[in-house]
Amino acid sequence: MDHFSYLPEAVILIIISFLPFRDAVRTSMLSRRWRHFWHAARNIDLDEKFFVRQGDSDENIASQRMEYMHFIHHWMETFREPEVRRFRVVFSSIAPGSAYVSDMQRCVGFAAGKCLKPIALDLDFSNPSWDVQNLDHNPQTIIQLPFIEAHATLESLQLSACRFDFLQCNNFDALKNVHLGWIDVPGYTLNRFIAMCPSLETLSLKRCWNVRDMIICAQRLQVLVIDKCMEPESISVDAPLLTTFKYYGLSTYMRMDYHKNMEEAVFDFGLQSEVSDEGDGEMLYNLLLEIFSVKVLTICSYMLQVLPMCEEPQSLQPKLENMRHLILKTQLHINEYYGISFFLDSCPQLELLEIDLAPKRILDYGPPFRYEEHPFLIHEQHQIIYRCLKRSLKTVKVKGFKGTTDEMVVLRYLLKFGFVLENLFVDLSKEKGANGVDMEATYRGNLQRLIQLGTASPCLQLYTHHPDN
Repeated sequence: MDHFSYLPEAVILIIISFLPFRDAVRTSMLSRRWRHFWHAARNIDLDEKFFVRQGDSDENIASQRMEYMHFIHHWMETFREPEVRRFRVVFSSIAPGSAYVSDMQRCVGFAAGKCLKPIALDLDFSNPSWDVQNLDHNPQTIIQLPFIEAHATLESLQLSACRFDFLQCNNFDALKNVHLGWIDVPGYTLNRFIAMCPSLETLSLKRCWNVRDMIICAQRLQVLVIDKCMEPESISVDAPLLTTFKYYGLSTYMRMDYHKNMEEAVFDFGLQSEVSDEGDGEMLYNLLLEIFSVKVLTICSYMLQVLPMCEEPQSLQPKLENMRHLILKTQLHINEYYGISFFLDSCPQLELLEIDLAPKRILDYGPPFRYEEHPFLIHEQHQIIYRCLKRSLKTVKVKGFKGTTDEMVVLRYLLKFGFVLENLFVDLSKEKGANGVDMEATYRGNLQRLIQLGTASPCLQLYTHHPDN
């Protein structure tokens, strides 16, 4: 028996208002009585993927986009609710001169109207084909979010390829989560905007440009992500409650006050092709001092190569006593050896080491020591064995293993002196050989030779995986 048929319409509308938008629209097919109930939905999600099937012919995609626009027009004409909880629009085909510009601008204006008062506003007009690695090209953003009527309900704001004059508004008291992507955000504008958001807890910036000097001062901020933004000349962070900091992009000057609550940090300068400044090593060393409470840390090849240039290249003082999980984005090139040993020595309580192998930019410089004196390479009687290898390092994960000479040197050292190692997880590389030859058997053979050289731990378990299997 259909128990819903006996419910009063008012109760049905309440139920509909809490459903995901797509499910709410589907209820219109249940019966004639349910045809219009979906108009009560308050979690609005106007995502083009619900209409456009990627891989179809250009003609079919054009027809599907027209249906998408017709649906948006129909929704705006029939919506009668006093407010929405969440308003989301995703459309990737806005270009100068597009026939859809005026239609989508109207939709955005409707969303910003005071009648809706969304708790979460998410407008995404970025194109998946845009190259996040190319910092020399900034796509033109067409859609403009108009002035948001002052109200204290907005808790989440996500804008991608959607321009907005942040300084027009002054009432973001409830705003907790902000994501800005693919837009021009001058540093002074960002700094003033953050000052308008006393409740801000999460801030994410992806591929924004013209950022210049960023001074992020937020007393409640917990998560900060800066992802491949262009022209950051300096970044200063004053956020006493910050637990997560992630940076991806070019090397830049960073200053962080001591963050005793920091649990996870990512420093990925993978776009940097040369040493940007002679003081980079010192700057990175000082950054580690300010986050020494961190438990999970991701380090890139640039940092591994540059840290040995600082005045204290052997290890961090004081050490990262809380560190339990270290991720190295590296190709285990010999130029990275001193950086790797720096972290092994600086993390005496390390339990999990992940090595993410992939081609990296190797800098044209020499470290302050001779390679033949490195602990990975010297004779066993003069070998340095780091404390984490003796007492705490139980798991090593390797992604992209091929068995090159440099890889074998580092992994041989870890197995030879990892006295408490319990698990070695190895994902073999997907890379093919010359003329597309499958190299899986070769990589497995190299791994077997590595294990046959002997291990210090009597209870080590080996787990291998190939991505194609």
